[in-house]
Amino acid sequence: MMLNFRHLYGALIYSLSGIKRGCREQAFRHEALVFLIMPFALWLIRPGAAWSAALLAAWLLVMALELLNSAIEETLDLITKDSNIHVKYGKDMASAAVFLAICANGLLWAFMLWGRYIAH
Repeated sequence: MMLNFRHLYGALIYSLSGIKRGCREQAFRHEALVFLIMPFALWLIRPGAAWSAALLAAWLLVMALELLNSAIEETLDLITKDSNIHVKYGKDMASAAVFLAICANGLLWAFMLWGRYIAH
């Protein structure tokens, strides 16, 4: 089985286009800013390579969910611009997924900081 580099290149271009479109959303820009600040914070705290990788990866998942949230909102807006309770539920649940991922990140940071500074 050979790698299809043309397909990989196309997938990369589509992905970068999605990230570029995501950057038009304020929430995604805020989350990207947090991601850009995280390496500096991790450098100051020095939690170790495994914790650093886990915290960065977990925040990338927040950003991925934010992109899915935005995609769901755009898709639902195509269906109707009118007030519709089911559209609201769909948007609210997608937003809740991002919120839960942010909460999970807060827990990760709390566990890391607890183990590094309090439990010892």
